Order: sequence, then C-alpha cells, then structure tokens
Amino acid sequence: MSKVAIVGGAGRVGVSFAFHLLCENICDELALVDILEDPVMGERLDLMQSTSSLCNTRVTASTDEALLAGADIIVVPAGARRKADQSRLDLIKVNFGIIDEWMEKIGRVNPDALVLVVVNPVDVLTYRAWVKGGKNRQRIFGLGNVMDTVRFKSYIAEFYGWDPRKVEGQLLGEHGDAMVPVWSQASYAGYLLKDMPDVKQEDLDGIFAKTRKAGAEVIRLKGGAGWAVGVAITEVVRAILKDEKRVLCVSSVPGGAYGIGEDVSLSLPTIIGKDGVEGYLNVNFSEEEKAGVAKAAAVLKKTYEEIA
Repeated sequence: MSKVAIVGGAGRVGVSFAFHLLCENICDELALVDILEDPVMGERLDLMQSTSSLCNTRVTASTDEALLAGADIIVVPAGARRKADQSRLDLIKVNFGIIDEWMEKIGRVNPDALVLVVVNPVDVLTYRAWVKGGKNRQRIFGLGNVMDTVRFKSYIAEFYGWDPRKVEGQLLGEHGDAMVPVWSQASYAGYLLKDMPDVKQEDLDGIFAKTRKAGAEVIRLKGGAGWAVGVAITEVVRAILKDEKRVLCVSSVPGGAYGIGEDVSLSLPTIIGKDGVEGYLNVNFSEEEKAGVAKAAAVLKKTYEEIA
C-alpha cells in the first residue's frame, strides 16, 4: 500500500500536484494536510469526486499532522508568499520557521518518510529541512530544477516545432539566477543539439533566458504556477513509487559529488528510486558548466549563512 501526503494540500501547488497524481493512478492513498480546515476538506471532496473516472486512490484530508503517519512520501509546498514590501531574506526567514515546524512534526509522526521540499527558495529551504530532519541526504531533498527543466524542454520544443516529449536537457545548480544549462548533453530524438546545424547557440541562449524568467512571468499573468509544477512533482514521485532509477535534477546535499560538500543543497543529475536519492550520474561536463555549478553552490551557501 503506497501513501503520498501533501503539506499545504489546499494551496495552488498542492492541489495541482494532487490532481495530476490522481490522473497517474500510482498510489493507494493521497493525504492532504493544511492549516485551513474548510479549504482542505473542500479540495478533498472535489478531488475524491473525480476518482470514479481517474483512479482507485483513497483521498483523505485533515488539519492534524497525524495524517502524515504511514506516508511513503511527504511533499511540502506549504510556505509564505513574498509580500510587496518584503525583502527576499525576510521571506526566507518566515519560510525557515514554516519548514522548522513541519520537519519537527514529521519527525514526530513519520521520521522514516521521504520528504520532498517544494516551497521556495527551494535550495535553501531544502538545506534547512536536511539540517532539521537529521541530515539524511537520501531521504530529504527538494524539487530543485526539475520544474525549470520541464519548462526548458517545453520552450525548446515550442521554438523549433518539435515533439516536447523527445527533448532532453537539464538545468543544474540553483533554482534561480545561478541555474546552469547543460548544453553539452542537450538533445532531441537522441541527437545532440550541438551536432544539429539548424540549431543556433544564440537561439538556445534566448530560450534559456526565457526559462529563467518563466516563473516570474506566470506569477505576473495568473498569480502563481500550478499545472507545470504539479507535473514536475509527479515526475519525482512516480520515480520513487515505481523505483525507476530515473535521473532528475532534484536539489540535494551532495556530500562530495562533483566536488561539492555538505554545506549546500543544489541540483545535480541525481538517481531517484524507491529509497529517494540513490546516487549521482557521473558526467563529464564542460569547464563552463562545472564552473557554473561551483558558482551556484557558493551563492547558495552565502544565502543560507545570511539567514541561519
């Protein structure tokens, strides 16, 4: 019996992920936990009413963290949004408190669960969750640049008129300005982009710039991301529940991989299976790509030190 729980199950991201997970029909129980009783019970009812056409998944909801007990995976999108007069560092401090509270609750009711942090800034908050959750890099990790990669591949496909399901590419480093495009490995239908004469680097650079601004643009237009991030979270959860050993650029504490230690969490090509982070794919990146990842690690370490 598999159980997935969402902390912040009544929010935009939590509900988008919940619906996509039901569409996949890959877990036996989906538990929504939120501090707002009426919204979370309403979302449970709405989602449950879709199951007759989608899946055989039991949908539960509560404001009590006890519902997290027995979950194989706990997804945490719960967090505060930035206010107009609030600095980025002040927002992080608020979300530190939210992460600390929920990691304490998870440690009390389900200390063995895999924890997937989604709330932003995801790399810094993943590191905080890792610190507060017992420093288990295999069990505690974040969505990282999986979301950016989903966007990135979609933008590449749209620009060239390609099938987006055949585009491969990853963004490493920070989920933010210091993200790093891995052009040396990017491909379409199995062919490296760098070997395709009709693919120009200036066009790819423009696509990457668009990807970096994508989150802010969605917030400007509709108030926040939902559907694509729901898909991205489901990619990670599916890899765990089905033990796919899939390589995804989640955010984790490397502990030496690619020369990065235990003082930061960031996105690397990570093998995800039933036990969570099961290792890292060893890839020969270009010197520029390696330098970009090292720079991202330094930026994230500095940010955490400013808050902690």
